[in-house]
Amino acid sequence: MDTKAAITPAIALYREKHDRMTLEEFGKLFRPPVDKSTVLRWERGKITPLRAVMVEQVTGIPRQALLPEVFGPLVSEAAE
Repeated sequence: MDTKAAITPAIALYREKHDRMTLEEFGKLFRPPVDKSTVLRWERGKITPLRAVMVEQVTGIPRQALLPEVFGPLVSEAAE
């Protein structure tokens, strides 16, 4: 699975489900806050394993949804 295809829905869906959270608002969830351009890069699939773990800790988005090529597929995807 392509990283870009995997990450875009995960973060975008999270933002959508949380009152259409902006990129800037999403970035403010982190300590220290990250710039909206960083969030946009994450949505475009440019995220490191360390950042994927950080996003998981803050948002609950599984790291497997962000970087399946590193962390393996989600359990529901593995069953398919």
